[in-house]
Amino acid sequence: MRVSTAMMSETILWNITRNAARLDRVADQIGSGRQIRRPSDDPVGTANVLQLDSTRARIQQHLRNIDDARSWIDATDQALSSINAGIQRAREITLAAANGTLAPENRDAIETELQRILELAIGTANTRLNGRYIFSGQKTDTPAFSGPPNAPVYQGDSGPIVRVIDVGVTVTINVTGDTAILPTLNALAQAQAAVAANDPDAMRAAIDALDDAHTALLTAQARAGAIGSQLEEQASRLEALDVSVARLRSQIQDVDLAKAVSDYSTLQTIYQASLAAGSRGILPSLFDYLA
Repeated sequence: MRVSTAMMSETILWNITRNAARLDRVADQIGSGRQIRRPSDDPVGTANVLQLDSTRARIQQHLRNIDDARSWIDATDQALSSINAGIQRAREITLAAANGTLAPENRDAIETELQRILELAIGTANTRLNGRYIFSGQKTDTPAFSGPPNAPVYQGDSGPIVRVIDVGVTVTINVTGDTAILPTLNALAQAQAAVAANDPDAMRAAIDALDDAHTALLTAQARAGAIGSQLEEQASRLEALDVSVARLRSQIQDVDLAKAVSDYSTLQTIYQASLAAGSRGILPSLFDYLA
């Protein structure tokens, strides 16, 4: 079949246009640093990038949840440690008062210190984090304890505060004041009343109550510590996963600069060659045809 001048000219123009488009695309990739600028560049790759973006968004949300949970656990642990220190001091001075060898003014000083420890414990039990009472269960807008120091009343509930830290994985981050702290407050009030009454038997009973309260505090602290460890492990796992997902996304989306520059040089040579071939032979005939 005879190839007409018009057909040859159309072919060379098509090659020049195609080579120019390929050159422009690689130049665009080099300038943007991305292999995929629009879905039509790579429909499958675009779908994979969108899926990976969704995965990273979910990971980032879980990491934010973990950060919030860490703050809650840290505040809980600090508060329990402070109360624990107070109860140990209360046991020490109540035991001294129970020996019965103290002068009245010294016993009065112990009673005053027990009052101070009790008030400080109540204040700590009403700790807030970002405006939320951490020991009130789900009633985070309500102080955990109210009433006179010697008769504290728990105002919260036993509801859990839950955070989602992975797909299908939740963790309860709160310790409620009714189980962890109320025994301490009652024991402190009992110790103060016993010292005020100068009743050695009542003091010894109060010491037993302080010991039981101390055990409850340690149990709560151990639970908070275990949750903290779980959060640390989960955060490390998610951070590593996020790095892997980001790397995979980069492999699909980001351009290999060295390869792109090499491809650009090759395509530029091809483009220049197609222009030269057209100008030497076929394009003059095309101009004659068009004339």
